[in-house]
Amino acid sequence: MNTSKPVTICYRWDKENLKKAFVHAYEYQFKHSVRRYIGWLFIAMVQFGVVVVLKGGSVGLLLFSTILILYWYFIKRWLIYRRTLTSFKHSEFRDMPIALEANKDGIKQHGTVIPWKEIQRVIFLDDAILLYNKDKTFYIPHSAFSSLEEKSRFKSFAKEKERLVNVQG
Repeated sequence: MNTSKPVTICYRWDKENLKKAFVHAYEYQFKHSVRRYIGWLFIAMVQFGVVVVLKGGSVGLLLFSTILILYWYFIKRWLIYRRTLTSFKHSEFRDMPIALEANKDGIKQHGTVIPWKEIQRVIFLDDAILLYNKDKTFYIPHSAFSSLEEKSRFKSFAKEKERLVNVQG
């Protein structure tokens, strides 16, 4: 495997990739955040509210906690997704090709190199890669690599620089 040659990553930033990026990033961030425990608190409140209602008490706690759960698990996601779509519609990168080049020094985009030390983590998912930089997040579909060897070399760079986390599939 030739590790001195850079890995070329090319894909189009379109609405389909945006939707996939949103789902993967939202789920990853939600599962790996302390915010998920807030949802558990709301669920506990619902359970306590059911007990209060069954004992002949007020339905206020049950109603309040049910509304919080609906917001936390459904409405909030929908609102963030709508805001993401609106941002995409006004983005200068909409429907544009994205070209990245990765090597041992970092990832190059439009002549600017992002050193590996500035990349927080690289997450390999079943059908994509999430690359978290301090300034932005890159969603890279596996189809962006010209071959399996190229994808493997990219993974090797991330692993060598200790940025590879949560490897799936």
